Amino acid sequence: MIKTIKDGNIEAEIESVGARINALKVNGIDIVFGFNSVEDYNKSGCYAGATIGRVANRIAKGRFTLNGKEYRLNVNNGENHLHGGNDGFDKKPFTVTEETANSVTMEYVSADGEENYPGNLRFTVKFTLEDNSLLIEYSAVSDKDTLWCPTNHTYFNLDGEQKGDCRNNLLRINADFYTPVDGGLIPTGEKKAVKGTPFDFTKPKRIGEEIGSEELNVTLGYDHNFILSGAHAAHAESEVTGIKMDVYTDMPCLQFYSGGQLNGVKGKSGIYNKYAGFCLEPQFCPNAINLQDYQKPVLKAGQIKKHYIRYKIVVD
Repeated sequence: MIKTIKDGNIEAEIESVGARINALKVNGIDIVFGFNSVEDYNKSGCYAGATIGRVANRIAKGRFTLNGKEYRLNVNNGENHLHGGNDGFDKKPFTVTEETANSVTMEYVSADGEENYPGNLRFTVKFTLEDNSLLIEYSAVSDKDTLWCPTNHTYFNLDGEQKGDCRNNLLRINADFYTPVDGGLIPTGEKKAVKGTPFDFTKPKRIGEEIGSEELNVTLGYDHNFILSGAHAAHAESEVTGIKMDVYTDMPCLQFYSGGQLNGVKGKSGIYNKYAGFCLEPQFCPNAINLQDYQKPVLKAGQIKKHYIRYKIVVD
């Protein structure tokens, strides 16, 4: 079920399955990936537009210890747990609890033991179009201590989603450090300066400018976590459409993915191939629960915890 919300010259389509952003139109130009059916989305395997949970990104070997007890999650990415496991929030039917002309609120209750996570988790996500922004507000409460790290996995192409290549989009990421990864894309625990590397987006540059660098061969481009320097996480823009987008969040990190593993995904207006879109996913550091010196995505029993992502859009 798709709900359409509008504000001024911006319109968004939100699909209740996966609480997904299926379209985001700015002056009629759609800048995000989407699908013509839930079936096409499920076949794609690319998480496009979806709300991710319980925990975004990877947990090494699907294992973590909380309050002295070891939990073993379902693994669905080699030997690791990715984006909530085999049947994450992106595939779940959310219930619409409130809607207005410019907002929609959806809820999903994740049962104790789902994907082997502890606790009955009540999860709410609200999408609001206001002040030339798409604001996503997350809220959750659990009856047991558990892990919770939501994000949104929208693929953007500010040239227009049907253009098929995002590498000419300009990008700046407000981060001086990134986290190197092993062969399974699990952070090693090191924090490495971006200066002098292909990961330096402290000044705007084209996504494709250094995408062929040797350091990016294994990941087929960018698929890395950046440690944010503040709430203003990133800025992107298109010289074709004049659309500019700023990303704000209260989460400590940002996963930047340049779409290198896309391979013939059937989308709403054609086929999405390699580098057709990019993702900017605010979150906690991947595998943070198992790393020292990183904020942990722990939700205490009975605690109401909230996070947000704001995509602010400007057109020249």
